[in-house]
Amino acid sequence: MTEPNTPDAGATLRDAERAQSHTRAATRWFAGYALLLGLAAFALVVAVEVFFPSGATRVGAAAAWAVAVVLLGWWADSHGAHPPRAGRRLLVATAVWFGAYLVLVGPLVRWQAGTSLGWWAAASALLASPFVVVAWAGWTGRRRS
Repeated sequence: MTEPNTPDAGATLRDAERAQSHTRAATRWFAGYALLLGLAAFALVVAVEVFFPSGATRVGAAAAWAVAVVLLGWWADSHGAHPPRAGRRLLVATAVWFGAYLVLVGPLVRWQAGTSLGWWAAASALLASPFVVVAWAGWTGRRRS
């Protein structure tokens, strides 16, 4: 059994630390991406419930939102590095946002407040909070050593 070569072990450790810092730098974009998705989710709910509560303009607002989200996704896919579990976190955040809007918050606020901007802004902020949690997890995940 041979003794490990100390200078080689030190160089390997420095290389690993350098690779870790490069990976963290390469995934720095993700927290902003999650926040942009949350902002888009907020804007969609306010737009379709307050400004365009019925008709073709509601469908147009949803289509514009879909185009924006697809373009954001395209931009995200252009990055070479993604944080661990990023896709799963976004999938869960989207499911919670849409499910809560469809089943709980949307019908309740629509029943109690109609098209009140204040109520829908507060509800949209609550609904978009899973994206903030994902952004926070991405931000704190890259700061851990």
